[in-house]
Amino acid sequence: MDLLSKLVGSSGASPAKQVGFNSPQQRSIRFKKLHDQLQHIWRRNISTKQDVPIEPVLACFEDVKKTLQDEVQTPEPHLCARHVSTFQIYSTLSQVASTYHNEPIIQVTLDILKILIDCEEVDFLKEKAFADALLGFVGTVSTTGPLMVSVDTEGRIVEVLFAIASKLRLQPNLLPTWFRPNTTAGERDLGPHTRKDKDVFPLFYFTLDYVHHDGRVGDFARTGLLYIIESASHSEALESWIVESDLATLMASGLGALYSQLSRKLVLSFTKDTIPAILSFSDTPRPKTPSDAEKTTSSDFQAHLSTFLSYLVFWQDVLEHCGSEDVKRSLLDHFKFLFLQQLLYPSLMESSDADGGSSVAVLTYLRCIVESIDNPELIHLTLQYLLAIPDIPEDERKPARPATLARRRKSQTLVTTLTHVQEKPMPDLFTLVDLVITSLRSRNQQTVTATLRLVSVILRSQHQFAVSTIIKTQYSGNLPVRTIGAHYRDTALLFSMAEDIMFHDDLREAYDTHLEDARTLLENHCCSPLLLALPVSKTALRNENSTHLVKGGDALNSHSIRPDDPLLRALISLLENFLANDIATNLDLTQALATLISCGNTRLESWLLQEPADYDASSKQSAVSDDGLDESDHDDTITLNNHIGDTKQNAESPKRTSPPESYVANHVASPVFAALDSLVQQVETFRHDIQEFDTYLAERRHVFKVGDDIDKDVASGSSGPSRRSEDSTRSTQSKAGNAAQIGSISERLLSENSSANISRSSSPRGRQLDVHSTPNLVGRLTHFKISPSPSPSRMESRAFSPSPLRKDSITSTPQKRVITPMGPADALRQQVKIRTKDRIDRNHMGDVGSSETSSTRSGSVVPDTQTAEEFKETTLSHLLTNIIILQEFILELAAIIQVRASLFGEVEFG
Repeated sequence: MDLLSKLVGSSGASPAKQVGFNSPQQRSIRFKKLHDQLQHIWRRNISTKQDVPIEPVLACFEDVKKTLQDEVQTPEPHLCARHVSTFQIYSTLSQVASTYHNEPIIQVTLDILKILIDCEEVDFLKEKAFADALLGFVGTVSTTGPLMVSVDTEGRIVEVLFAIASKLRLQPNLLPTWFRPNTTAGERDLGPHTRKDKDVFPLFYFTLDYVHHDGRVGDFARTGLLYIIESASHSEALESWIVESDLATLMASGLGALYSQLSRKLVLSFTKDTIPAILSFSDTPRPKTPSDAEKTTSSDFQAHLSTFLSYLVFWQDVLEHCGSEDVKRSLLDHFKFLFLQQLLYPSLMESSDADGGSSVAVLTYLRCIVESIDNPELIHLTLQYLLAIPDIPEDERKPARPATLARRRKSQTLVTTLTHVQEKPMPDLFTLVDLVITSLRSRNQQTVTATLRLVSVILRSQHQFAVSTIIKTQYSGNLPVRTIGAHYRDTALLFSMAEDIMFHDDLREAYDTHLEDARTLLENHCCSPLLLALPVSKTALRNENSTHLVKGGDALNSHSIRPDDPLLRALISLLENFLANDIATNLDLTQALATLISCGNTRLESWLLQEPADYDASSKQSAVSDDGLDESDHDDTITLNNHIGDTKQNAESPKRTSPPESYVANHVASPVFAALDSLVQQVETFRHDIQEFDTYLAERRHVFKVGDDIDKDVASGSSGPSRRSEDSTRSTQSKAGNAAQIGSISERLLSENSSANISRSSSPRGRQLDVHSTPNLVGRLTHFKISPSPSPSRMESRAFSPSPLRKDSITSTPQKRVITPMGPADALRQQVKIRTKDRIDRNHMGDVGSSETSSTRSGSVVPDTQTAEEFKETTLSHLLTNIIILQEFILELAAIIQVRASLFGEVEFG
């Protein structure tokens, strides 16, 4: 017990002594001794002009820092901080640190200043002497000063500037200490800066010097400058000074400098971690890289691109947080004249396919720019200029204050003076639309791929700017609604096409996956929130505001794509050569087409689906009655079960032997359906010419499935794909008996229940289902819902599906003419010739008619006299991959049409 008492007693006595030793008074005495030591060092340097050794000085600075840090952690009073304020010790610290030019001493000094800024008992930010000492020291050691410091020191400098900016934002009464519009040059010594503007508000310019840096330094600087600009709403003098300063010029010049650092030539490429499985398992040749071109996977390129886009997002943040209309208009004017007009548009004009990648680079940069910004004014200004959209006249704009107009005219005069030296071309004769159409017709597949990605981004996120510019449209609000009979016929045609390419038991499961993806794609389109009963998101409001900025912008009204639209003609031309295209090109082509049909305001008739006018009233009624639909049923929800599935399931025969007469009468082919039918016919030709073609095709699907299972197992940490493959095999075998009773995929899909609980992460065709852009150039291959290879005997004996538009004479697959057996590896490497079409002019693409000699499902198409057929050689492996992508794309089209009918009420049942 005595021992315990002694221990308790001793433990209680020690803290008392410690408290006495670390009391505020004791700490103040020690701090005064440190101050005397600093004064001695400073006087000795001045009198003898000889530097004291660095070690004692650094040790003294460290003691000052530690003392102040310890005091901050204790309750008030903070006598040391008061002593610093009374005797202006910060001036001595900054002068001594500037004299030694030693980076460790500079870093400790910056840490001490940061502690003083955060001090709550003494408000150092109100002391003009403290502001002068700090700004003078920063002016000496900053990037524009005579010293060269490390990145770590730059980070500490920017942290100090950011701390001041954040205090000014929260306490506007501190602004007069740091912003002195009446100060004349020469009143204060602030280092190497000589311009009067920098002497008026040096904190602003010191922060501006670092905004173009990458990493943590740039992030702190951009946020700090954002806070300073936000403070302009509390001071009319600061607002006027920022407008008349060279802020906008420096920001626009900095953006242009970062853009100029990007490579002039690019080659689209993938790393081992980012390449889609559908490409990694195919024999896709690697693109040739010119000596002066850079790959998109290069670390240097990715770093430069990230820095440029970060600075571009900073522009957007400034515009959104700026409360001053004058500052905002000044920034937008400089952005237009110094970046768009002087740099971005000339690079667009100078791009070419002949130099090995400059078109790819410009198109990629444009896509990244559109993906990165969503501020209505900034994206409007960019696309309006590049697309040559007429601007709203000044008299139709919101009236501005006279001071605002005067400052804006002054800003524009300055910009005109800066750009007068070298006149740049204006996008009146050659716009972004011309570049897109020209690039889609390029022989360089890399250029085509980059263009398709840009088109997809604009159509998905900025559709209001694409209407009447990139795509030629016409008003279609008074057109009749598609009937349920027409809807059934169009989807049944797509199902039969998919089945004729390759029949397998998991087509239904793949289609269910596409239904879920289609719903996500449609609901996340920029026009959908205003069409659906969904809460309007911030992005949707931005798009709506952006629409009103476009002169004559009518994107929110129902419209149809004109048959002579150059973009549509270019996309269909690429679709016709689908089997010969590069695999990456086809992935982006299908994404562009899927995005084009995902807008709820865009009617699908005439260019994708059949015109409702092509069905007369009796045909419509006959189509509905023959299908056994209840005329009184007007449920807007259309599913595979509802109206269609039940009637087909209750039909007398599970397999149609002849199409209903009403489906064939007066039918006219749409350009897309005609192109798809031509591709399916080519697949049938290859099936006829190549022995074991169906076996090779099934094995290729199985390879993709196994590869996808491996990726999922690696991501989830499971044991491997073997068990999953076995489960898939058992599932396939268990379904075989029931599936064999249904003859065609069009009937089988329309008779079974829809499975809506399919879990997947992205599109099953290998491209990313991403409504918000990502840095990835192409998405991952995921969830190919396929079974192991069916037996060749089953594939060869399978008859064509009884498509309503297929001629009755085609009833089964002809025997193959190639009988020479080959090994699997040799067979996949063998060269096959694919027929391609070189479209010179497609003005007559929409002219369609009827002919008994046409082999097209959907009727006959008048042949284009200016179409030259050629043959391209490629490997069988390449062909098989493109065929699998084609089948998935056809299922995706059917899924989007099906979901559109449900979401947007595009089908009438009466």
